[in-house]
Amino acid sequence: MTALARLAAALAARSARERWLLAVAGAVVAVAIAAAAALAVRDDLALLRARVAGRERELAAVRRLAATLRAAGPPPATDEEAAALLPRLEAAAEAAVGRERIARMTPAGAAASDAAERVELAVRDASLAEVVRLLHALEAGTPPLGVARLELRKHVDQPTRFEATVEVVRGGVR
Repeated sequence: MTALARLAAALAARSARERWLLAVAGAVVAVAIAAAAALAVRDDLALLRARVAGRERELAAVRRLAATLRAAGPPPATDEEAAALLPRLEAAAEAAVGRERIARMTPAGAAASDAAERVELAVRDASLAEVVRLLHALEAGTPPLGVARLELRKHVDQPTRFEATVEVVRGGVR
């Protein structure tokens, strides 16, 4: 005898009143499960809406920062062609994030076939706006400095602060 046949036999052995009570109990359980599923979906949608709103706020802040940087215009052109990469990078980093946040600036190893000059800049406890300001300062220079690599690590205890590593290139393929 299959499980379905045993269930049918057990229901047939019950009185009409017991079958009616079992049907009502089953309907109540089905409604409760449907209500719990609906509430879970509603909560998930609310969480997703909050995430989207947060991302939209971050995007608006980045756009405002970009507009501010565009309005400021490029810095006055000087004889930066002759300037070495390290002083140019240091000046841009100090202006964007401040000297106290610069963790290190070290020349990066380049391939023998690569004629580019490379420096790796590490910045600690920087906000997203400061990192964007730094990248804009590098791009706005004359000639612009290329970013070969950008690495951002978010702080676990401060989600708005980052450890940033930027590898900057001058004189080669960007």
